[in-house]
Amino acid sequence: MGIIAIYQQTTDEELEKLKNYEEIGSGWRNVEELQENRNLDSCDIDKMWDALHFLLLGKSAGEPVENNLINEAIVGQFVISEDAFGIRADRVKAIAEALQELNFEEYIEKFNMSDFAKNNIYPDIWEYEDEEDEIIEELRDCFERMKKFYLRMSEKGCAVLVLVC
Repeated sequence: MGIIAIYQQTTDEELEKLKNYEEIGSGWRNVEELQENRNLDSCDIDKMWDALHFLLLGKSAGEPVENNLINEAIVGQFVISEDAFGIRADRVKAIAEALQELNFEEYIEKFNMSDFAKNNIYPDIWEYEDEEDEIIEELRDCFERMKKFYLRMSEKGCAVLVLVC
């Protein structure tokens, strides 16, 4: 299967509860309960989270960029648990604005699969040069879905739970 990233609608209050639950050891169960709520909006970018981070920031998601809205859009604002991260509603609004202003095509123009391979960017698909167009399209699609998701969350005044598992 591999490691995927899912972004889910939540509230600041729920994020605070999850942080507190994690401190007493029951946080993951509560994250799973929240994730199972089908009434909440979500965005699944599958395995392209590290690739998007590298494309937009020049670093793997394992090397977070402090105080950077694009970084936070992909890997969260703060840690809840090993696999769960949170973004408060006020920061979601700033992230949505930053994503709306970002010219994704400028980054795609500089796309070079060998750079991703040299930096061990997940997923390990960079040797498939004959699939470059499909990979670019998948990156573009993931970015657009993420951008629309953050805009919806901003308009609703929601926080976001980021799950990388």
